[in-house]
Amino acid sequence: MYKTILCAIEASPEGSRVLTKASKLAKCFGSKLIVINVLPYTLLPKDYQKTLREDISPKIEKIAAPFAISQKNCLIKVGKPYEIICKEAAKKEADLIVIGTHSKKGLHSAIGSTATGVSNHAKCDVTLLRI
Repeated sequence: MYKTILCAIEASPEGSRVLTKASKLAKCFGSKLIVINVLPYTLLPKDYQKTLREDISPKIEKIAAPFAISQKNCLIKVGKPYEIICKEAAKKEADLIVIGTHSKKGLHSAIGSTATGVSNHAKCDVTLLRI
């Protein structure tokens, strides 16, 4: 059903939980699993963005390691998170995006989130996991 799953995570325990569930889905469907982390720091100088990428990369790789996800399938990007996630999903021909979401109510839900942006703009299926 799903050939390629793109899992968007943060370098956090929550990111690890999201990846655990995405990995289970990938095993069920025999899917390729790609991990992406997006740093929302586009206004910073390019050299500082590079430093941030270099700092986060080992953390993401450490989270991905137990799931045998190769380094080439761990993407670190800089930009507007929902746009980059949707763009990479299309580029990698992902059939499914898996992303964690915090349950927000009231004013916070009206402002929006990465998960909301992805679910509204993705060209493929999206699974939101409550974290």
